[in-house]
Amino acid sequence: MKATFQALCKHGYADVTMEKIAAESDKCKSTFHYHYGTKENLMVDFIRFLLEGFEEKMIPDTDDPVDKLNGLIDNMLFGIKDGDTHERFHTALLELRSQAPYNEKYREQITKNDEFIRKTVKEIIEEGIEEGKFREKIDPDRTATIILSAIDGARARQISTDRDVSENVRGALDIIIKNDLMKEGDLDKE
Repeated sequence: MKATFQALCKHGYADVTMEKIAAESDKCKSTFHYHYGTKENLMVDFIRFLLEGFEEKMIPDTDDPVDKLNGLIDNMLFGIKDGDTHERFHTALLELRSQAPYNEKYREQITKNDEFIRKTVKEIIEEGIEEGKFREKIDPDRTATIILSAIDGARARQISTDRDVSENVRGALDIIIKNDLMKEGDLDKE
């Protein structure tokens, strides 16, 4: 999976091959063909692999739901301090996601990943409501969908244009968090 990640960052989805993935590992191309059969099967496993590391890498280790939500948003928008692979990887991932309308296996796994991430954000919001940090009348599922749609849109725009929109989207999400999510008394704490 590490070799797949490196090959996707280096070559992009369209140009990545089993041979190029094997070149990033200590395994030969035939090993990848033996275990996965096709690039498609390998990519489905790779998408699944991304989900497995999501919680560990992307969700801050804190009990405060406000800090957890803000940290998760920052990690998803700006990446974890990993050099320049963040943008290159999201470019390859966007290419992979663009295949989902035509590839049922990709669509199925990407949908599972999306549902898991949306559920995670929803649960953070629900935790904030239970702890009295967020307003009770907020719809956690709808709010999670809005937050993730903004992040996905920012990634797509940043990758497909010469504009860095992450800071603007982060500012808009700050407004949503402060004006729509936070309880009145907690606004001064942020």
